[in-house]
Amino acid sequence: MAIETRSARMRMSVLGSVAFALFVALVARLWFLQVLNETEYDNQSEDNTTDLIIEPAPRGRILDVNGRVLVDNRPSIFITVDKGEMVDVAKDDRLAMFLHIAKEVSATGRLTKVAELETKYQSNQYGPFGVVPVLGDITEDLQVYLAEHSTQFPGVHTRVEIVRDYPFGDLAAHILGYVGTLNEEELARVRSRPTDKPYLADDEIGKSGIELFYEDYLRGSPGRRTVVVDKFNNVLEERDKVPAQAGSDLWLTIDIDLQKMAEDQLRQGLAFAREQGVPQHDAESTKDVPLAAPAGSIVVLDPRNGAVRALASYPTYDPALFSGGGISQGAFDELNDPGNHYPLINRVIQGTYPPGSTFKPFTAYAAMDTGLLGPRGLLNPTAEYLDTGKFRIPECRGETCEFRNAGASQYGPVNLPLALTYSSDVYFYNLAAGFSMLSGFDDESPQHAAGLFGYGQTTGVTLPQESAGRLPTRAWKDSLCRDYPEAYSDCTWRTGDTLNTAIGQGDVLATPMQIANAYATLANGGTLYQPNLVAKVTDPVTKNEERTFGARVLRKVYYPDSFSALINEGLAGVTTLHNTDIKQGTAYQAFLNFPMESWPVSGKTGTSERQSADANKLIADTALFAAWGPAYDPQYAAAVVMEEAGFGGTYAAPVVRNIFEAIANDSVPKAYNRDELAAQAAEAAAAALADGEGTEEGAGGRS
Repeated sequence: MAIETRSARMRMSVLGSVAFALFVALVARLWFLQVLNETEYDNQSEDNTTDLIIEPAPRGRILDVNGRVLVDNRPSIFITVDKGEMVDVAKDDRLAMFLHIAKEVSATGRLTKVAELETKYQSNQYGPFGVVPVLGDITEDLQVYLAEHSTQFPGVHTRVEIVRDYPFGDLAAHILGYVGTLNEEELARVRSRPTDKPYLADDEIGKSGIELFYEDYLRGSPGRRTVVVDKFNNVLEERDKVPAQAGSDLWLTIDIDLQKMAEDQLRQGLAFAREQGVPQHDAESTKDVPLAAPAGSIVVLDPRNGAVRALASYPTYDPALFSGGGISQGAFDELNDPGNHYPLINRVIQGTYPPGSTFKPFTAYAAMDTGLLGPRGLLNPTAEYLDTGKFRIPECRGETCEFRNAGASQYGPVNLPLALTYSSDVYFYNLAAGFSMLSGFDDESPQHAAGLFGYGQTTGVTLPQESAGRLPTRAWKDSLCRDYPEAYSDCTWRTGDTLNTAIGQGDVLATPMQIANAYATLANGGTLYQPNLVAKVTDPVTKNEERTFGARVLRKVYYPDSFSALINEGLAGVTTLHNTDIKQGTAYQAFLNFPMESWPVSGKTGTSERQSADANKLIADTALFAAWGPAYDPQYAAAVVMEEAGFGGTYAAPVVRNIFEAIANDSVPKAYNRDELAAQAAEAAAAALADGEGTEEGAGGRS
């Protein structure tokens, strides 16, 4: 027992000694860390910093009404230059480095100039020490080359960014628009308003089209990460991570198949006009005027709700030019060159033209609405008026008192429907003179009526930079004389002004969208809609609807059956009535053999004069056509305008005819995106190879 007791005491002594030694070591270590090395660790702590990292979010996609993707996102490799690292690099050395980069990029098949890189580098947008993306869409091989030869390119780095992708190429460019890097004005604007989607200096923003109008939906919510880094930029800790969220997807009202057909038909129609030689400018001109037909536009609406089914402007552009680092200055200059007819302009909503005879139904409406055409007015709408080919203003003296039909054509006895069918200017001159000269009538009645149908005001289509057109009035003319006294000496509104206005000439200007929307209102019985391009907005992850856009009614126009029956009869005759070569619907020839029994079309041609900037130069007339169908149940309304293309019935009407015929026959060609075309090409190549091998085997067998 004594031996065991001594052994236990010894073990306890040893354990106590070990515990004491460990305690002494711990205290010594704490003293070392907190006292001797206090300064060193304080310095290290001060070297650590907390950074907020903003992670850009991809923009939402844009799809057509059937869910086909029109605008997507893709990764792009960018070359960036850090201005802070380039401070000590001389300008000559920098230019030599840019020349080296330009040669390497050009060797990949993409011509690049030193001036482009230097212009991007010198931009004030990124500040004196910013990181400037000077070129996008470089190859992976070039990225590896720059990394392997980094000592030759001080301050030059690469990074991957998400940029816009266009699977259908330049199709629907004026609808979709394009994106680009924020300029100083845009950056100041977006930073001046509260948003949960903050912008950085080098972020992209919608510049035109849907990309601009629906920027708030399409822009994603940037991600945020708070990180602790040491003086060597090593991440020590990550805090408060909020992942980036893609922008919402937009579903348009357009059908990409119909859109492609509209673009193809417009382009082909303009080419056909250019091929036709030289028409006579007018009956009094001794000079032939070539049909330059350089530009045009077309829009197709659903008159039941204002949805835009197709919208095309020519010439067009490729929105991909603005992706992957932005458009080069040379390419941008080409898009703004007058010689190229300004491809960036959306002529459907920005182009303004005298509507010509497409305006006559609204003068007819004014005449019936005011009673000028009626039992107690100037004429009964069903009564015949003798069209001798010319009209002289009563009690007027001089050469400017006489107005004529196009080509001085004589249509003989015409009532209101026939005046629309034949496009008798003389009939409408007579109405205009009645407005101007008869007691109790207002000479601005045609303008008031047209305003009810949307002329002289923006339609409210969901695209930016829409023009309001122009409805000339006495007050408008007075303002011109007041503001520009040297240019305008005659400030009196005369009967001749009313006559020109009544047939859509003179100072009347309208956009193709206004014309189409006005005809859609005629077609549906008097409901004026705001044209709409977006059907719904969906969440990019869940696909749930975030918002839908239905029909938006601007106003209900008083349009009784007694008015519509006469106007509709006249517009139906434009495409169907044929008595003689002179007395026929102005679009009759264009609609020969059209399936009118199952899909009747009502419409109106227009041929309007435009003055050249050069007073000594004659230019061809603008060709117009507006229509709807099927007449018994209108589902499509369209307007086409072709600059310097001659007669509306000859050149504009066939464009709409071809589109409507494809719709009527359910034969609108399918539009294929880039991947679908590549698959078709691969399939065709494989078939050709198989056919060739089969032929060789067959030939070998015969030999």
